[in-house]
Amino acid sequence: MSDRVQELAQRRAALRLRCAAQRRAVAREMHAIEARVASVDRVAAVVRGTLFHPAVVAVAATVLFALGRTRTFRLAGRGLLIAAGVRRLLQAAKKI
Repeated sequence: MSDRVQELAQRRAALRLRCAAQRRAVAREMHAIEARVASVDRVAAVVRGTLFHPAVVAVAATVLFALGRTRTFRLAGRGLLIAAGVRRLLQAAKKI
């Protein structure tokens, strides 16, 4: 082999080693991030399961009905705003 071909082969081997090391570093970082986000996922699952339980929905509807129409609409609007915000946070947490 010529010197140029041998040099290119060595450079290619060095680049492959460097890529492998970078892949391992990225994988370690991803595992660390996944470990931190796992607790958030568990909390989000519990909150989601609790908020959409039929008993919670029924109690919320009863409370809103008891408070009256004006106050009910005001509280419902705030509740929808909060629910939309929570939903966006949950979606953002899933993407991470």
